[in-house]
Amino acid sequence: MSDKNATIYDIARACGVSPATVSRVVSNSGYPVSERTRQLVLQTARQLHYTPNLLGKSLKAQKSRDLGIIIPNISNSYYSLLLQGVYDEAIARGYNTILCNSYRKPEIEEKNINTLMAKQVCGILLVSIGKQTEPIRRAMEHGCQVILMEQDLNIDCVKVGFNFYKGAYMATRCLIEHHHRRIGFIGAPLDRSSRIRMVEGYRQALADHHIPEIPRDICLSETERDDTQIYEFENGRAAATYFIDMEDRPTGYVCVNDMTALGAIRTFQSAGLSVPQDVSLIGFDNIPYSEISSPRLTTIDQCTYDMGSLSTRMLVESIEEPKKPHSSITLEPTLVERDSVRTL
Repeated sequence: MSDKNATIYDIARACGVSPATVSRVVSNSGYPVSERTRQLVLQTARQLHYTPNLLGKSLKAQKSRDLGIIIPNISNSYYSLLLQGVYDEAIARGYNTILCNSYRKPEIEEKNINTLMAKQVCGILLVSIGKQTEPIRRAMEHGCQVILMEQDLNIDCVKVGFNFYKGAYMATRCLIEHHHRRIGFIGAPLDRSSRIRMVEGYRQALADHHIPEIPRDICLSETERDDTQIYEFENGRAAATYFIDMEDRPTGYVCVNDMTALGAIRTFQSAGLSVPQDVSLIGFDNIPYSEISSPRLTTIDQCTYDMGSLSTRMLVESIEEPKKPHSSITLEPTLVERDSVRTL
């Protein structure tokens, strides 16, 4: 039996019960049904990827004015700026927004998608942290438009990305142009295309300027912790501690994002090192905190607000013109020079 577009009739046949019984269970109507039958129906519904509330309410009618947004981490200021762009554009176009947090877990991301489908949203903006595309495909098959932001997955949908490779290349080149020859990279697990591209950009900049790559100068956390609301900041602190203990540590560092850079700066300073006199750092995002930190953080502007605004605009256009061909847009980085880098 196909696992796509499952109906209550499919579930009824698989369970050997009537469609009315299935309807009562999945709608949670309160009508008396034995616990054994209820559990059987629910388990079969999950196996067939059935989504409640879709029957007879095709999303293709597009009566809803609700947009779903799924992000990995609401505690990161980067996503606050992204959401501002989303909200401003959605309000201007007469759409409502429903925010979901995946907590950087693929299984929660999939639940978010299913929840939004059940709520009959007409479109989803997704910053995916998973690699599985099947949940996205199911949503699209049910008539829900999906826009992928940041990450690139192997699926045919509208995508709004960012040139992470070029951004990391520019950051590394900036340190090289300030005469740094030992340059470290402070990152996170390479489980997303954006992070992989950043490391590639960093490495290519070193190679293009004939600077040998030293493996121990790349510090990547092994996991993303869930026991803190400021994971990125703590990641920077841990990386800085690693480099402080290194006798011949790098003089300059490219960081995966601004919060990581700020955590590293705090730890270097606590150890008695001056930024930028002793160590220079470059962030990635250009969140508001980078302007008010001490020292003010040199960083790569990721066009965050524009990404949110543009993605929402393209999503609405896809909803209102569903036959319009899918397209991809890549936003380009800008180096914002402030006070955290010095010339050696």
